[in-house]
Amino acid sequence: MIEKSVQERIRLLREELYSISNQLNYELTHPKLVTISQQLDQLLNQYAKIEQKA
Repeated sequence: MIEKSVQERIRLLREELYSISNQLNYELTHPKLVTISQQLDQLLNQYAKIEQKA
């Protein structure tokens, strides 16, 4: 159950990252994109830990 929740949050953050990067003409160093990217990294690390335990 937790795994599905993390997967859904990852999916939503990825969509947000792609959408905002498109709006910002792919200016990848924009603070907003950096923040979202860091959040996504944290979720991906959390997901990896969940998978290791399975």
